[in-house]
Parts: sequence; C-alpha cells; structure tokens
Amino acid sequence: MPHIDPSMSIEDYHSRTTEVSKSGLDLIAQSAAKFYAWTFDPARLPRATKAGQLEGSLAHAAILEPHEFDKRYVVGPKVTTRATKEWKAFEETLSPGQIGIKPEQHATAMHQAESVRRISDVRDVLDSGRPEVSAFWKDADTAALCRCRPDWVHPYSESAVLLDVKTYSDASPAEFKRQIARKRYHVQAAFYSDGYEAAAQTEVRGFLFLAVETEWPYAASVVMLDEASIAAGRDLYKRDLSTYQRCIETGVWPGYGDGISIETLPAWAFKQIDEE
Repeated sequence: MPHIDPSMSIEDYHSRTTEVSKSGLDLIAQSAAKFYAWTFDPARLPRATKAGQLEGSLAHAAILEPHEFDKRYVVGPKVTTRATKEWKAFEETLSPGQIGIKPEQHATAMHQAESVRRISDVRDVLDSGRPEVSAFWKDADTAALCRCRPDWVHPYSESAVLLDVKTYSDASPAEFKRQIARKRYHVQAAFYSDGYEAAAQTEVRGFLFLAVETEWPYAASVVMLDEASIAAGRDLYKRDLSTYQRCIETGVWPGYGDGISIETLPAWAFKQIDEE
C-alpha cells in the first residue's frame, strides 16, 4: 500500500476520502464531528474559496512550476472589477482549465518568485526535484491510512528534502514561527516527513518552509524547525490519528460534547479586569 504518485492531479488527490490528510487532522483536532461533516456527510456543502487562495496558488506556480505558469494563468485587461464587459469578454477567450488573472496579480507572483530565487539555499533545492508528489501510507502505530502532498521534493529518487511554500504578511523567521504555531505547521512538518519516508521508503533529511510576503518588496525567508518542534508536531498528529482511527472503527464522530460545559475566563481577562 505505501507508495508515491508524482502524476496524480490535485483534483484527484483532494477528492480522496480513503486516507486522512494534514488538513483533515486539523479538523479532527477541533472535533471529529467537523471532520465527518466536511468529509463523509452526504449533505455537506461545497467548500467556499478562501480569501487569498488564488494568490497563494499563483505564488506556488511562479516559484515551483514557472514553465507551467503561462499555461494555467492568462493575464487579462487592466480593469477595476471583474464585472466589467471588458473582463467578461476576455474570460470568454480562455481555454478550458485556464484562469484569468489581473496584471497586478501576475506582477506580484513574479516578484515573489524573484525574491525566493535570491536565497541561495532555496535556489539549490529548486534546481532539482519535482512538485506535488502525492504520498500514501499506513501509520504504523494507529493503522490509519494517510496521505500528504509536498509542494516540492528534492531530489526525487534519493534521500529527500521536502519544501512547502507559505505566503504571509511577515516572512521574518521571528514572526513566521508564531504563524507555524498558530496554523499547526509543525504538525505538517512531522506528518509529511514521517509519511513521505514511509511512502517512498527513503530518508527525509529535512522539511523546509519557504515563507514569502504578500506585499512589496515580497521579502522571503526559509525556516526549518528544530528537533523539539518536530517532536511536538509528531505528538499532536499521533494523537489526532488515534482519534481518527477510533472514529473510523466505531462509526462514532463526537462533537464538542452533549452536556453543559462549565468554563472559567482566560487568565488575561481576569488580569484586564483587575487593571481597570
């Protein structure tokens, strides 16, 4: 069962429900019921497009797949809104699978790619490898079926370094590590590293976060977590996998609880009251 698939489309990857992904584990961490609602519930709603999702995809393509960028994205006329007749006429000229983007969106993505390429260590990693390699494995401790899809694998056939592109307002390492904690990116680093090793039967030497800013001058940095942070992420994903596998086996997907929860205010609230 453990294997990698470098040719699987992103649509096919995201449509799978046999295995759990890191984003699925994030839902499990909130409540198993949320995971069920978004994954298995026949009445589930389509996922809404998140703000900044297109811009993130543009940065990803410009940095990791520059030769594919112009095939997927076509620069449209300079307009104030996509509701104009000029933009709608432009959209009618697009081929199936192509996405129209504004000139400023194209410029931002190109600047982000240029900024990233100025980092010599990143340039070396991107000089060989391949993007979007889907990996599938069974977790040895929980027997849960898992999947991940690293943005970039370097090199492809030997011991690997994994890289993930993140766009954020502040890419400085000091601030981005806070974003790592908020978004559970340490869980991603551990889950992807362990999982890719199991799927590809090869050593993962490191997991790199490539952070690039969303505003001029589109500064970028590369961050790798230390062993203690990776271990903390591993503990969390193992906990979430245990919950997931238990729910799979029992068919019970608990929410926040059926009873009344008695809570106390957070410490900062009491401190604020005392200071007033």
